[in-house]
Amino acid sequence: MGDARKVWIEGPAGKLEAALREAHESRGAVVLAHPHPLYGGTLDNPAVFHADRELNRRGLTTLRFNFRGVERSDGFHDEGRGEIGDVAAAAAWVSALLPGRPLILAGYSFGARCVIAHAIADRTVAGVVAIGLPVRIYAFDDLPSLGRPLSVVQGTNDEFGSIEEVEAVIARAEPPGRLYEIAGATHLFPGRATAAAAAVVDAVWGILQGLGVRAS
Repeated sequence: MGDARKVWIEGPAGKLEAALREAHESRGAVVLAHPHPLYGGTLDNPAVFHADRELNRRGLTTLRFNFRGVERSDGFHDEGRGEIGDVAAAAAWVSALLPGRPLILAGYSFGARCVIAHAIADRTVAGVVAIGLPVRIYAFDDLPSLGRPLSVVQGTNDEFGSIEEVEAVIARAEPPGRLYEIAGATHLFPGRATAAAAAVVDAVWGILQGLGVRAS
Protein backbone atom coordinates (compact mmCIF):
# COMPACT_ATOMS: atom_id res chain seq x y z
CA MET A 1 0.00 0.00 0.00
CA GLY A 2 1.33 3.44 -0.88
CA ASP A 3 1.48 6.25 1.63
CA ALA A 4 -1.02 9.06 1.19
CA ARG A 5 0.69 12.17 -0.19
CA LYS A 6 -0.90 15.62 -0.04
CA VAL A 7 -1.32 17.25 -3.43
CA TRP A 8 -3.00 20.41 -4.64
CA ILE A 9 -5.28 20.43 -7.67
CA GLU A 10 -6.23 23.55 -9.57
CA GLY A 11 -10.02 23.67 -9.49
CA PRO A 12 -12.56 26.15 -10.87
CA ALA A 13 -12.72 28.01 -7.52
CA GLY A 14 -9.01 27.74 -6.67
CA LYS A 15 -6.82 25.03 -5.25
CA LEU A 16 -8.34 21.79 -3.95
CA GLU A 17 -6.67 19.93 -1.12
CA ALA A 18 -6.27 16.24 -1.94
CA ALA A 19 -4.58 13.02 -0.80
CA LEU A 20 -3.00 10.76 -3.41
CA ARG A 21 -1.95 7.13 -3.08
CA GLU A 22 -0.03 5.87 -6.09
CA ALA A 23 0.07 2.18 -6.92
CA HIS A 24 3.00 0.42 -8.54
CA GLU A 25 1.93 -0.58 -12.06
CA SER A 26 -1.51 0.77 -11.34
CA ARG A 27 -4.40 -1.08 -12.99
CA GLY A 28 -6.61 1.98 -12.82
CA ALA A 29 -7.58 4.98 -10.73
CA VAL A 30 -10.40 5.90 -8.39
CA VAL A 31 -11.39 9.43 -7.37
CA LEU A 32 -13.37 9.55 -4.12
CA ALA A 33 -15.72 12.41 -3.21
CA HIS A 34 -16.82 12.94 0.40
CA PRO A 35 -20.28 13.57 1.91
CA HIS A 36 -21.99 16.95 2.32
CA PRO A 37 -19.54 19.68 3.38
CA LEU A 38 -22.09 21.49 5.54
CA TYR A 39 -22.65 18.38 7.67
CA GLY A 40 -19.06 17.49 8.44
CA GLY A 41 -18.02 15.81 5.21
CA THR A 42 -14.29 15.88 4.45
CA LEU A 43 -11.75 13.69 2.67
CA ASP A 44 -11.10 12.03 6.03
CA ASN A 45 -14.62 10.61 6.30
CA PRO A 46 -14.11 7.05 7.68
CA ALA A 47 -15.84 5.19 4.84
CA VAL A 48 -14.00 7.26 2.22
CA PHE A 49 -10.66 6.87 4.01
CA HIS A 50 -10.95 3.09 4.41
CA ALA A 51 -12.16 2.62 0.84
CA ASP A 52 -9.23 4.69 -0.42
CA ARG A 53 -6.71 2.61 1.53
CA GLU A 54 -8.16 -0.76 0.56
CA LEU A 55 -8.46 0.16 -3.12
CA ASN A 56 -4.80 1.15 -3.12
CA ARG A 57 -3.88 -2.15 -1.47
CA ARG A 58 -5.57 -3.86 -4.41
CA GLY A 59 -3.35 -2.15 -6.96
CA LEU A 60 -5.23 1.04 -7.79
CA THR A 61 -4.13 4.66 -7.62
CA THR A 62 -6.55 6.66 -5.48
CA LEU A 63 -7.31 10.32 -4.95
CA ARG A 64 -9.64 11.74 -2.32
CA PHE A 65 -10.14 15.48 -2.18
CA ASN A 66 -11.87 18.23 -0.23
CA PHE A 67 -14.61 20.07 -2.08
CA ARG A 68 -14.34 23.84 -2.37
CA GLY A 69 -14.49 25.64 0.98
CA VAL A 70 -13.69 22.49 2.99
CA GLU A 71 -10.67 22.66 5.28
CA ARG A 72 -7.79 24.02 3.16
CA SER A 73 -9.53 23.96 -0.23
CA ASP A 74 -10.21 27.39 -1.72
CA GLY A 75 -13.65 28.77 -2.47
CA PHE A 76 -17.08 28.52 -0.89
CA HIS A 77 -19.80 25.88 -0.81
CA ASP A 78 -21.99 26.13 -3.94
CA GLU A 79 -24.96 23.84 -3.16
CA GLY A 80 -23.66 21.11 -5.46
CA ARG A 81 -23.34 23.26 -8.59
CA GLY A 82 -19.68 24.26 -8.57
CA GLU A 83 -18.77 21.05 -6.77
CA ILE A 84 -19.41 19.12 -9.98
CA GLY A 85 -16.59 21.19 -11.44
CA ASP A 86 -14.40 20.17 -8.50
CA VAL A 87 -14.99 16.52 -9.42
CA ALA A 88 -14.13 17.35 -13.03
CA ALA A 89 -10.83 18.93 -11.96
CA ALA A 90 -9.91 15.94 -9.79
CA ALA A 91 -10.83 13.48 -12.53
CA ALA A 92 -8.81 15.37 -15.15
CA TRP A 93 -5.80 15.56 -12.83
CA VAL A 94 -5.78 11.80 -12.21
CA SER A 95 -6.39 11.02 -15.87
CA ALA A 96 -3.33 13.08 -16.78
CA LEU A 97 -1.32 11.17 -14.17
CA LEU A 98 -2.44 7.78 -15.55
CA PRO A 99 -3.26 8.21 -19.24
CA GLY A 100 -4.94 5.22 -20.78
CA ARG A 101 -5.94 3.66 -17.46
CA PRO A 102 -9.62 3.26 -16.52
CA LEU A 103 -10.99 5.89 -14.14
CA ILE A 104 -13.81 5.18 -11.71
CA LEU A 105 -15.54 7.83 -9.62
CA ALA A 106 -16.80 7.00 -6.14
CA GLY A 107 -18.93 9.43 -4.16
CA TYR A 108 -20.64 9.32 -0.79
CA SER A 109 -24.12 10.89 -0.48
CA PHE A 110 -23.69 14.52 -1.68
CA GLY A 111 -20.48 13.29 -3.29
CA ALA A 112 -22.48 10.63 -5.14
CA ARG A 113 -24.75 13.28 -6.65
CA CYS A 114 -21.70 15.22 -7.84
CA VAL A 115 -19.79 12.28 -9.34
CA ILE A 116 -22.87 10.97 -11.17
CA ALA A 117 -23.50 14.42 -12.66
CA HIS A 118 -19.89 14.68 -13.83
CA ALA A 119 -19.80 11.14 -15.23
CA ILE A 120 -22.89 11.84 -17.33
CA ALA A 121 -21.00 14.73 -18.94
CA ASP A 122 -17.59 13.02 -19.17
CA ARG A 123 -17.66 9.91 -21.33
CA THR A 124 -14.09 8.99 -20.36
CA VAL A 125 -15.25 7.88 -16.90
CA ALA A 126 -15.40 4.08 -16.86
CA GLY A 127 -17.97 3.68 -14.09
CA VAL A 128 -19.43 5.07 -10.88
CA VAL A 129 -19.78 3.77 -7.33
CA ALA A 130 -22.24 5.56 -5.05
CA ILE A 131 -22.10 5.20 -1.27
CA GLY A 132 -25.31 6.00 0.58
CA LEU A 133 -27.29 7.11 -2.45
CA PRO A 134 -29.63 9.84 -1.07
CA VAL A 135 -32.67 9.20 -3.23
CA ARG A 136 -34.98 11.02 -0.79
CA ILE A 137 -32.96 14.22 -1.30
CA TYR A 138 -32.10 14.10 -5.01
CA ALA A 139 -34.31 12.74 -7.79
CA PHE A 140 -31.51 11.27 -9.94
CA ASP A 141 -33.78 11.64 -12.97
CA ASP A 142 -30.70 11.83 -15.20
CA LEU A 143 -29.48 8.30 -14.42
CA PRO A 144 -30.80 6.82 -17.69
CA SER A 145 -28.24 8.96 -19.53
CA LEU A 146 -25.25 7.68 -17.53
CA GLY A 147 -24.60 4.78 -19.90
CA ARG A 148 -21.77 3.31 -17.82
CA PRO A 149 -21.71 0.73 -14.99
CA LEU A 150 -23.16 1.99 -11.71
CA SER A 151 -22.90 0.30 -8.32
CA VAL A 152 -24.43 1.45 -5.04
CA VAL A 153 -23.31 0.61 -1.50
CA GLN A 154 -26.34 1.18 0.74
CA GLY A 155 -27.14 0.52 4.38
CA THR A 156 -30.38 -1.41 4.82
CA ASN A 157 -31.49 1.20 7.39
CA ASP A 158 -30.37 4.28 5.43
CA GLU A 159 -32.70 7.13 6.38
CA PHE A 160 -32.16 8.90 3.04
CA GLY A 161 -33.01 5.95 0.84
CA SER A 162 -34.46 2.55 1.58
CA ILE A 163 -33.26 -0.51 -0.29
CA GLU A 164 -36.54 -0.62 -2.22
CA GLU A 165 -36.30 3.06 -3.18
CA VAL A 166 -32.70 2.70 -4.30
CA GLU A 167 -33.51 -0.42 -6.33
CA ALA A 168 -36.27 1.45 -8.13
CA VAL A 169 -33.96 4.37 -8.97
CA ILE A 170 -30.96 2.38 -10.17
CA ALA A 171 -33.18 0.11 -12.26
CA ARG A 172 -33.60 3.14 -14.54
CA ALA A 173 -29.87 3.27 -15.26
CA GLU A 174 -28.52 1.72 -18.44
CA PRO A 175 -27.11 -0.75 -17.75
CA PRO A 176 -29.16 -1.22 -14.55
CA GLY A 177 -27.22 -0.45 -11.37
CA ARG A 178 -25.90 -3.11 -9.01
CA LEU A 179 -26.67 -2.91 -5.30
CA TYR A 180 -24.38 -3.89 -2.41
CA GLU A 181 -26.29 -3.97 0.89
CA ILE A 182 -24.72 -3.31 4.31
CA ALA A 183 -27.05 -5.04 6.76
CA GLY A 184 -28.29 -2.88 9.63
CA ALA A 185 -26.31 0.21 8.62
CA THR A 186 -27.72 3.73 8.57
CA HIS A 187 -26.60 6.55 6.28
CA LEU A 188 -23.45 7.37 8.24
CA PHE A 189 -22.41 3.71 8.60
CA PRO A 190 -21.66 4.04 12.33
CA GLY A 191 -19.33 1.21 13.28
CA ARG A 192 -19.65 -0.16 9.73
CA ALA A 193 -17.24 2.05 7.79
CA THR A 194 -14.88 -0.83 7.06
CA ALA A 195 -17.76 -2.98 5.82
CA ALA A 196 -18.88 -0.17 3.53
CA ALA A 197 -15.30 0.24 2.30
CA ALA A 198 -15.00 -3.48 1.55
CA ALA A 199 -18.18 -3.29 -0.51
CA VAL A 200 -16.78 -0.29 -2.41
CA VAL A 201 -13.67 -2.34 -3.26
CA ASP A 202 -15.87 -5.19 -4.51
CA ALA A 203 -17.96 -2.77 -6.54
CA VAL A 204 -14.95 -1.08 -8.14
CA TRP A 205 -13.37 -4.39 -9.06
CA GLY A 206 -16.65 -5.65 -10.42
CA ILE A 207 -16.67 -2.70 -12.82
CA LEU A 208 -13.00 -3.11 -13.74
CA GLN A 209 -13.32 -6.83 -14.39
CA GLY A 210 -16.22 -6.05 -16.71
CA LEU A 211 -13.72 -3.93 -18.64
CA GLY A 212 -11.25 -6.80 -18.80
CA VAL A 213 -8.94 -5.57 -16.01
CA ARG A 214 -7.56 -8.45 -13.96
CA ALA A 215 -7.54 -8.19 -10.15
CA SER A 216 -4.28 -8.48 -8.24
